[in-house]
Amino acid sequence: MTTHPRTCAAATPTTPEDMVRARATELQAFATTGEFDSLATEYGFTTSDLSDRYIQALLDLAGIDYDGLRQSEILWATSGANLVRKAATGPALTVWSAATLDAFTVCGASGRMIWHETFGVEMVDGVEAATLSAEKAIELAAHALAEWGGDAGVLRLNLARSRGLDFARLHRIATTASLVLDIATVPVRNPAAEQCTWPDEVRWRTVDLHELWDAAS
Repeated sequence: MTTHPRTCAAATPTTPEDMVRARATELQAFATTGEFDSLATEYGFTTSDLSDRYIQALLDLAGIDYDGLRQSEILWATSGANLVRKAATGPALTVWSAATLDAFTVCGASGRMIWHETFGVEMVDGVEAATLSAEKAIELAAHALAEWGGDAGVLRLNLARSRGLDFARLHRIATTASLVLDIATVPVRNPAAEQCTWPDEVRWRTVDLHELWDAAS
């Protein structure tokens, strides 16, 4: 749960409506109900009446569907638990991921290159490139899971770099693909990083996706 520092405005009595109007831009950047709850506690919107007014003000004045977000969090928590149970009997996959500003590289469990292509568009920075490469790695694992015919699996995603990446987004993408994601940062002796300047493209459809199977599984 994120704690937000009390401002001068919060030190004086205010209404839920006034607070939402004053901080609408900040509130729209919140990603969890816990953040909204923390701020409500700071302002004293803890009674049933004030809490209801706060939630209604979020919707009416800032376009924030608090109740919808709560339901989404509950759904993710439930589906996540179910996914973990299913993945326990599915395949264990390992993928290595790395990128330059020009191309991404994905390797299988043994370190063999499985997918290497240029981005086709200019990357803004290394974070964007690493993010897209990680997403490609999850996409590849999803294809492997489908080929295996399982309901769910576990994916160990070894990243050459992770600073600045949105891990929550990667987990959501993996969950959508019925994969439980285990992320590790392996900057040294990462085969994807070692091969990321390979001059030729490698298309994953030409490679046996059993290369993603973890040898230990």
